[in-house]
Amino acid sequence: MNADYHNILIGGQGSDHSNTPLTLGDIGLTIRGYGFRQENGIVIFLDALGIKGIWRRFPAITVIKMWNSVNGFFKSSLDTNKQSFNAVPFFRAISDTIIITIHCTNLNTTLVEKTFDLLLQPFIQAIKTRMFLRGIVSYGTYYLSEKLIIGPALDDAAYYHDKLNWVGVSISPTISQTVIGINNIIGSIFVCYNNIPCKKFTYGGLVLNWPANDSDKGCYSILQDESMIFEGSIKEKYDNALIFYNDIQHSHLR
Repeated sequence: MNADYHNILIGGQGSDHSNTPLTLGDIGLTIRGYGFRQENGIVIFLDALGIKGIWRRFPAITVIKMWNSVNGFFKSSLDTNKQSFNAVPFFRAISDTIIITIHCTNLNTTLVEKTFDLLLQPFIQAIKTRMFLRGIVSYGTYYLSEKLIIGPALDDAAYYHDKLNWVGVSISPTISQTVIGINNIIGSIFVCYNNIPCKKFTYGGLVLNWPANDSDKGCYSILQDESMIFEGSIKEKYDNALIFYNDIQHSHLR
């Protein structure tokens, strides 16, 4: 018997007298508390826009293949970049949401740059697959198990991601001012942008600089197409991404 389950009594009860029965899932037998740990680090919260009603535009099996491709882009980037971090990033995809955590002891310029570098190509590939992501990079404490992620850093990322009103990835306003000097950095991977669009407000902070890496304007063209398809609040998200693109291409932010 696997040593991890040595404390399980007949009937599926743990020796801690938990009444939670064993379950057989995709990670195997699980009892309450198994695999749980507290960490400090980066939390990345991403979701796909336009999923509601997408089956009207594409066959359901096509949507599933598109989303599987997006998951593959991020997994490949994690595999490629994992040596850049002192810990193996944790990846979970739940419905149309991706959560990535990276355990680390402090937030600094190098770590933020590596994190945005990790996200850059998968984000661009997702657009070219016609999957449009918005997301927040946060930092702090979270609690992690094989099937659940909770904690203040995740809450922060989830809260601000839901406020974002564009296609794009930015650092959470909660931590935007905590990294000394980082907001003055302009690079090919991320840029400080003062007008990150949210519902009812804007804020300034670091943003994934996908326009600088859209060499053939393929992403820009696809976003233009989407903007013409939709109306109202959905169209506004695509339009805000195009405004960001133009700001990067035609201003001092280049």
